[in-house]
Amino acid sequence: MSTGTSRPLRADAARNRRLLLDAARAAFEQQGVTASLDDVARAAGVGPGTLYRHFPTRDHLVLAVIDEGLSSIAALGRSLLDDADPVGALTRWLTAFIEQGSTFRGLAATLVAPADSGEESASVCLQSRLSGHALVRRAIDAGLLRDDIDAGDVIDMAGAIAWVGEQPERDAAQRDRLLRILVDGLRRPRQPAQTSST
Repeated sequence: MSTGTSRPLRADAARNRRLLLDAARAAFEQQGVTASLDDVARAAGVGPGTLYRHFPTRDHLVLAVIDEGLSSIAALGRSLLDDADPVGALTRWLTAFIEQGSTFRGLAATLVAPADSGEESASVCLQSRLSGHALVRRAIDAGLLRDDIDAGDVIDMAGAIAWVGEQPERDAAQRDRLLRILVDGLRRPRQPAQTSST
């Protein structure tokens, strides 16, 4: 994740950034993405000003923590574009997106937030979403999904499933069941078999 400059970070700044990311990941795992940023800075052994120099907003910090996961989702989407089974490819991508969105409480909302904010921090999130859009479009074009669906709606529904997965009282089996319901609902209805009259 870029800090808004193309210059490499000084060694101490790079160390502080790494400490902040590690502290944020630990805090998000325990408290969700609404964890106190002052507590994150304190755990990293730096002041709040250092945190905000590296990550101007909470979203910048959250997206930096999950950058690697989102980049892998975007790469997965690109790699699945040539898969022989468009619906199976979309399902594998949705599974990865939902699992990433369930990593921390509150993360699903970040993943489905409008990506047109113009903020640099939204870029990796947007790229992951666009890879899903391409898979939805491919399955529609193949005649396997209903043609009245919108790829953005599919991503939002996946975000809702990720939200369910964030809840401590829910389990992975429920998340998987909801994904099956979603994919089944996206499929083009089968035409009834034609019978010949005698």
